[in-house]
Amino acid sequence: MKILNKAIIFVTIFTSVLATDNNRVNSSEEKIKAIEKQIQELEEKKQNLEKLKTTFLKNSKISNSRPKVGLVLSGGGAKGAAHIGVLKVLEKYNIPIDYIVGTSAGSIIAAMYSVGYTPDEIEKVITDLQFYDLFRNSSDRDLEGILEKATSNKYPIKISISKDLDLSLPMGVLTGEYIYLELKKIFARAENITDFKELPIPFRAMTTNLQTGQSVAIDGGDLALSTLKSMAIPTFLDPIREGDEYFVDGGVADNFPVLEAVKMGADVVIGIDIAADPIQISDNSNIISILNKLSSYKGDSNTQTQKEYPDILITPDVKKHNTLNFDNLDSLVKEGEIAAEELSYALDKLSDKNSFNAIQNKKNELKNISVDIKNINIYGNDTLTTKDVEELKPKKENLNISDLNLWAEKIYAKSYVDRVFYNVHNDTIDFTVRERRDSQLKAGISYISNYGAGLELVAEIPIFNKLNLSTKSYTVRTELSRYPKISVKDITQYNFLDYKLLVSADLSYGFNPIFLYKNGDNVSTYVNNNFEATISLGTTIFDNIITGYTLGFKNMDTDYSSGEKIRNFSNFKKDGSYITNSFNLYFDTMNKALYATEGSNGLLQLFSQTDYKLGDSFEGYSLSGNAFFPITENLSLNAGLSGGQIYGAKNTPLSELFVLGGLRNDPARRDYMFYGLPISSIYSDNFFIARASAQYNLIGNLFLNFTYNMATYNYNSNFGTSKSIWEEKDHGYGVGIGWDTFLGPMDFVISNNVMGEGALYQVHIGYIF
Repeated sequence: MKILNKAIIFVTIFTSVLATDNNRVNSSEEKIKAIEKQIQELEEKKQNLEKLKTTFLKNSKISNSRPKVGLVLSGGGAKGAAHIGVLKVLEKYNIPIDYIVGTSAGSIIAAMYSVGYTPDEIEKVITDLQFYDLFRNSSDRDLEGILEKATSNKYPIKISISKDLDLSLPMGVLTGEYIYLELKKIFARAENITDFKELPIPFRAMTTNLQTGQSVAIDGGDLALSTLKSMAIPTFLDPIREGDEYFVDGGVADNFPVLEAVKMGADVVIGIDIAADPIQISDNSNIISILNKLSSYKGDSNTQTQKEYPDILITPDVKKHNTLNFDNLDSLVKEGEIAAEELSYALDKLSDKNSFNAIQNKKNELKNISVDIKNINIYGNDTLTTKDVEELKPKKENLNISDLNLWAEKIYAKSYVDRVFYNVHNDTIDFTVRERRDSQLKAGISYISNYGAGLELVAEIPIFNKLNLSTKSYTVRTELSRYPKISVKDITQYNFLDYKLLVSADLSYGFNPIFLYKNGDNVSTYVNNNFEATISLGTTIFDNIITGYTLGFKNMDTDYSSGEKIRNFSNFKKDGSYITNSFNLYFDTMNKALYATEGSNGLLQLFSQTDYKLGDSFEGYSLSGNAFFPITENLSLNAGLSGGQIYGAKNTPLSELFVLGGLRNDPARRDYMFYGLPISSIYSDNFFIARASAQYNLIGNLFLNFTYNMATYNYNSNFGTSKSIWEEKDHGYGVGIGWDTFLGPMDFVISNNVMGEGALYQVHIGYIF
């Protein structure tokens, strides 16, 4: 038995040495220490509550001096507009606010009031905000270089791959960059204040430490960033990182922080509760409801407890309003006024005009900054250099908040920058950036009338040079559809002064449909089996022009797919292997890739192809251009021209001719849109198209389009019909709805049918591969 006991002791000691924190044997002493630690934490919590209890008792006996008033604004998204209505009533009764605390949307309203905005000014700022512009991840296209403009596809699904091959989904749908920059504008007058007790009304923003789950009161730093931390709704906005800590919406842990106002020194607390009632799970609940319930247990519990603490509790009738519905904000403001007026008998007792005016005078002392930046600090960077940042600085001495925001936006427009925060103190600006350095898997969907549905999968692998002299990226792109494709591209960018030299190699293999029409109906489909290898050399000219030369090899094989077989189709398909050459010059100043309202773009192509076995060759050119003119805030006009000619048409495969029809332009592939023609319905060696359209912004990213276009072209249909350019002109016209969504653009169009009778209905969702 003694030997057995010694063996057990030996094994216990040995395993305790080798065991990790996850695998161990706890002794009785260790378990008792853990219990004592929990008892100590509960004792400390009890002591804090006793202190608050004492404070409440003390406050109830105040009679000779004016009580310090604390105002608490809860979170609730769009419902935060109700806080403005309450503020209007508080000012009506000249109630001085000595301390103010806010969570989430409440933190923004509270911070605005603390720096001097009147309720009417707050209402104007909030109602004038373009929320659809704020809720986006892409940088302002006007600030992007030509390389970024040339690759503007959106992918709703993104998965990052680290160097250790770990997969990770995004932390949030939005980075919140444009929300942050808008907050910088709003709080410009307090840019130099880093201690929130120095604000006209001392302020606290509540956030939640995602690592610990604890509520944190922010009492200093960048005011815009502090309010963003307070409103970073989990999964909707990326958490805000500081060191190894991550911060999210304050409502997760404490959505109604009454106790924080008491800690600040408030004798009397006015609380405004706009939070929705706790979610009730039922058989009709979905995964979003479950996640919301799981993330709000602590916040809901704290809210229910702290609703008993305010001396005056105001609850506007807005709890059922959608958190993300920013329409009819004025009605929410009115609900806040109604709720506050119901307690006018209590509010009137807190009226003190002299103290109220004294606080107002402090607010008037704050002014927007204008600063001459002498020093630049960058944090979190690996690729971004001080020289890069200096070159992007606005060309003026004294910078106001709009200039500083523009500077930050230019940095954000860098393809590898994912987030930018900044702070100004004296003549120094500190930029904190988050760079996008991991490889990414992306996915997007598409649907095109006649073509069908598709799933696009993309893998991007960036490689950065430490000296910032060059960057390299590998891209693998695959389309899964009735006409699958795959391509592998290697792009190297060399930076020299203000110029960029691009070298790329591309291998691709895929299937492309050739639709043949008769009397407006797709009666036959052939499929072009295409292998292509190219090497390109290009350079940027200024920020909006790129030019380059491409040498390639292309092998084509065209086969029948479905419908009517064409007897003489072999005269058109001309399968074989070709040496290709092309020269391209492209410029782009459009403010948007699709649904642009101002700017212009254009593409010149010179090309030739030679069958290296037979020696047959053809060459040609194409030109296309668009100009956009804003007429009013919501209305814009567009004029476009395109045309081209191929010499040696008898040697040209059908798949290499100009293709007319459909709803989208892709001049690089010789595809040109035409309202009135189905996708890929006309194959021509000589064409000209003129287009005029009007675009009206209905709401947000939803547009109404009216288009007229005229085309003339050479055409031989395989069905006994033909026409020559200028011999006849086709006129197409139609109306459509365009919607720029996170899935990509969606177009729904009805037009006349140039090839047949009746109307032509077409749908185009997503991007073309």
